[in-house]
Amino acid sequence: MNSRQEGFTLIEVMVAIMLMAIVSLIAWRGLDSVSRADTHLQASTEHTEALLRTLHQLERDIALRASIELREPLLNDNDDERSGQPAAISVRSADDQRFRLDVIRSAATSQNGLQRVCWWLKDQTLYRAAATPRDRYPLPAPKQAVAVLDSISDLQVRVWEPQMGWRHLSGNRKENPQGLEIRLTRQTPQGEEHYRQVLGPLD
Repeated sequence: MNSRQEGFTLIEVMVAIMLMAIVSLIAWRGLDSVSRADTHLQASTEHTEALLRTLHQLERDIALRASIELREPLLNDNDDERSGQPAAISVRSADDQRFRLDVIRSAATSQNGLQRVCWWLKDQTLYRAAATPRDRYPLPAPKQAVAVLDSISDLQVRVWEPQMGWRHLSGNRKENPQGLEIRLTRQTPQGEEHYRQVLGPLD
């Protein structure tokens, strides 16, 4: 008796290969979509973390503004500050993206005295610089600037004044305001993002 050999025909094999190719293509596109979404999510998370760190540091600098008096300057110190204690907070802002915030704050270790901290905007990047703490005036100027936030297309500052409310500085400088409102616009891959932070009361 002749045994009959069973198997797949050529057409059946070709159909199976075609189906496997289609499934593989769908799976590859799905993995690519997941990979793109993960990359997008990581970039968005990094942007958000950088913004939160910046706003937190700014709030901390303001919260630790000088509330103690230092010893008088040494006799050989030649500085305009010897005649009186400088303002703990000094802010200047204008419509042409000029922004500068100077803060005299308590050092991280309270027994180290005070230190100067400066924030400013240049070429759509926000910078921060901190000076070495000192227990007497004059205080050293801030050095070693660090870029803390980039892609800032707009930054506006308003100060709170009693009986007048929020006011734009319009290029003027304000010392020891009772409140600060900072509005910034940042360019991200998803488009413009707007943020607002209110610091105060600063009595």
